[in-house]
Amino acid sequence: MKDVATQGMKIVSGKNVDNKSLNNLVKAVIINFNDARGDIAVTNDNFGTTEQHMDFTEGRKAAGLNPMQIVFSGVETEAMFDGRYMDKNDNICYFKDLLSK
Repeated sequence: MKDVATQGMKIVSGKNVDNKSLNNLVKAVIINFNDARGDIAVTNDNFGTTEQHMDFTEGRKAAGLNPMQIVFSGVETEAMFDGRYMDKNDNICYFKDLLSK
């Protein structure tokens, strides 16, 4: 399983988006628990780096979330549930748009 996760993700449209390119695209993921807190932006600690995986450890702390809280479960899963992210220009984008490019 670990080998599969590190090889990058094959997107349905045929475009390959690997974890390194996601670190250049996704500044933060936006989650919403449908409660009084509303939208919560959880920053990607590895944004703008060539690290292999996105990391939200410090972002979860800053947002006041449990350290074990899952905030990102993959592009395909996020696209199915209309997951949103913040790009490098602080624009709100949908993961499903990554699949259609």
